[in-house]
Amino acid sequence: MERDLIRPGSSMAIIHDVHATGKILCAMMNLLEPTGISPKDITAIVVAEFPVHRGRQMLREQGFGAVNVHSLLTYGSA
Repeated sequence: MERDLIRPGSSMAIIHDVHATGKILCAMMNLLEPTGISPKDITAIVVAEFPVHRGRQMLREQGFGAVNVHSLLTYGSA
């Protein structure tokens, strides 16, 4: 992907299979950070989420708490 393909102020959707610990979404956010996209303009759509692993908490701790996470399936609870 070219460096200037994503413009600051753009909105983006990330499609992810499983959201558990949050490490993959945090890695994606770290890759997108230099583009100037704000976490509030990013929506993560995940097929399955396992809240017991506290992935949303990790996003908040890493400064990405504004990312809007939508889960199709949620297994268990935190």
